[in-house]
Amino acid sequence: MSRLVSALQFSAGPRTLLRRFLGVPLRLQTYANLLYLSVQFPLGIAYAVALPLGFGLGIGLSVILVGLPILVVTLLGVRELTALERYTADRLLVVDVDAGEADVPSLADPVDHLKHALTSLSTWKGVVFLLSKVLVGTAAFTLLVSLGAISLSLLLVPLYYRSVNVGVRPVSGEVNAEPSVEFALQTWEIGLTIPFRLTTWYVTTLPEALAVSAFGLVATLVSLHVCNVAARAAGWYASLLVGGTDRSAIRRIVDA
Repeated sequence: MSRLVSALQFSAGPRTLLRRFLGVPLRLQTYANLLYLSVQFPLGIAYAVALPLGFGLGIGLSVILVGLPILVVTLLGVRELTALERYTADRLLVVDVDAGEADVPSLADPVDHLKHALTSLSTWKGVVFLLSKVLVGTAAFTLLVSLGAISLSLLLVPLYYRSVNVGVRPVSGEVNAEPSVEFALQTWEIGLTIPFRLTTWYVTTLPEALAVSAFGLVATLVSLHVCNVAARAAGWYASLLVGGTDRSAIRRIVDA
């Protein structure tokens, strides 16, 4: 099975781990994962609107027979979208989301094809997957926006630290503490007290801004790794629900 980038073998060597950590922005698979995660939210919204609308209109208008064609179109649309989702996950992510090998009746035989669509588990697994896409998409959107905002705001500090207060401020304001240690040795008592104060710190110089930006670079690398893990989780979920589902009927006609 071809894909954008094959899975890399994990090695426990320190140099290999460091190379993998620093090289994450140089791997195509990282951007394939980001692409997959970024489209989850708009697709989830589209599915959450289209599927209930199609099934609702179809069932509601079925008493006057007008809804039956709507139900059929919605059902067949679900199967095609499921096949597209399976194909996308299989190509973009480092997971195996293969199509099933079931003998599906051709669209040239509409009655048998519709019977198969109604009775096949693939159809209803696809319905569940497409409707749950809005939850997956919301989680992916929140993750991308949060990590992206934090990473970029830290990386770009040298560009705006003069015009915006950038720093760290304790939640409760200034904090003063004097931790001490005391111990006795025969007739001697020894005590050690180290007072310290935690207060607000702002970036006021270019070296400080560059230091924060360097920390932002590390945060960006960590964020990319987190997104890769999230993409693997999304791929596992896709494999669980749509792995082994029927191939696209339209694709079979085109390939014939």
